[in-house]
Amino acid sequence: MATRLFESDYHAELYSKYRPKYGKSVSGVIIDFCKTGICDFDLAVDVGCGSGQSTSLLCSAFKNVIGSDVSPNQIENASKNLKNVTFLVSPAEDLGFLSNNSTDLITISQAIHWVDTTKFYKEVTRVLKPGGSLVVYGYGFDQLDKEDAQMKLDRFYFETIAEFWSNKIQLLQRKYEDITLPFDGWIRKDDLEIAADWSVDEFIGFVASSSAWQSYLKVNPSSEELKQLSNRFREIYTRINESGVEEEQKMHITWPVFMLMAHKLSSL
Repeated sequence: MATRLFESDYHAELYSKYRPKYGKSVSGVIIDFCKTGICDFDLAVDVGCGSGQSTSLLCSAFKNVIGSDVSPNQIENASKNLKNVTFLVSPAEDLGFLSNNSTDLITISQAIHWVDTTKFYKEVTRVLKPGGSLVVYGYGFDQLDKEDAQMKLDRFYFETIAEFWSNKIQLLQRKYEDITLPFDGWIRKDDLEIAADWSVDEFIGFVASSSAWQSYLKVNPSSEELKQLSNRFREIYTRINESGVEEEQKMHITWPVFMLMAHKLSSL
């Protein structure tokens, strides 16, 4: 990949443990789209797979699945319990482990903004079977169910660690509106979301896995900002139950999902 992040042992572990997981609605859209092209459901490749959250979506539909990522530590944290999946280390721009016209589906989730798309699309065109599918997708910034919690989160993201967000993250903020696919007739889908009910600790783990926070920590290693944010959330999400005991409520979080999908034209 053109930009390399998420590669330290600790960061990869956070990413594996706390990143949200796509549901069956997302995998269903991918599979249904493949059916509108030409698909033998033999081989799917998930590029920039991280620790495999998106790779697992493909296992039930495809005979063979490959997850590739530029980070050895991300691959090390990928699940080894997926029987028909092979994980390997490779940049998105080099799919040399695949032969020409060999692949039914290429997916890349939450990673296209880090990639040299000119080189990546050249490789995608080479390895996809005629009529095969390319699906590029991701999720946007997290939305919380309480307005005061959202305000504190936004202040943390866009004030405290604002300067540490890569300018490439703007592509996520704009839901990949600036990205196009290399095949004519590609389409968008923007009506899905990820939803989760997490404890404060789980959500703080997710925030800690962000590239901006990890970059911020390198400059401010003794920062208490994330701990302070956690304490604020605990205040907001703690209530007194009927027995008069304090108990922490779950945080309801949603992430908007956006998908770009195309078929390689048979004439290519």
